[in-house]
Amino acid sequence: MRALLFLLAMMTPALGQTLTLSGEARLGDDRRAVRFTFLCSNNAGPQVTGVLGLELAIPRHATLRPQFNFDAFEGPDARAGRRTALESQAGGAAARMQAEVSGSIGVAEDAPFQFGLYAARRGEVARLGEVARLLAPLTLGQAQLSWTQWQPRGPAIEARLLVSAADATRLRALLAPCFPR
Repeated sequence: MRALLFLLAMMTPALGQTLTLSGEARLGDDRRAVRFTFLCSNNAGPQVTGVLGLELAIPRHATLRPQFNFDAFEGPDARAGRRTALESQAGGAAARMQAEVSGSIGVAEDAPFQFGLYAARRGEVARLGEVARLLAPLTLGQAQLSWTQWQPRGPAIEARLLVSAADATRLRALLAPCFPR
C-alpha cells in the first residue's frame, strides 16, 4: 500500500493538484530555503480514490549528507521509524502528529531530497483523519507549519513554513475535497 501511495503521490504534480510554498530549514549552522508541497488528488465517484499529502523538499541535500542520513528514508518501503514531528498552528487552532515518512531524491535542478507524508482517501481512514487534522489549521488564515525530521543518529532537520492569509485560501481550495466529511 505504501508503494502505491508513493507512486500516486509522485504522479500527482503532473495532474496539477498541488500547491508549493517556500519555507526555511536548518540543520546545525546550515540554513536554507525549502519547499513544502501540498497535494490532493480525488475522485468523488462511486469508488472514492485519491491521496492527501504533504512533501518537504530539501534542496542540495547532498551537502547535508555528512550531518544527516537521508538513506534511512529513501524509497517507498523505507522503515526509519516514526521520526517525523509535525505541528500546525493558526489562531487558537493547533494540531500535532508523529509520523513515519519515506522519501526520494528529486529530479529538480537543485537535487532535493523529498520527504513525503501521504494518506489514501480509501482504506486509510485513521491516517487520512490524522493528516487532515494536521493540515486543517493551515486553511484558516495566517498559520505556521513545523516539520522536524529526526534521524536514527544525529541532529534533526527543523523546517518551518509561514502561511499567509492568501495562501490559506489557496490551501483551502486545494485540500477541502480530500478532507474527510
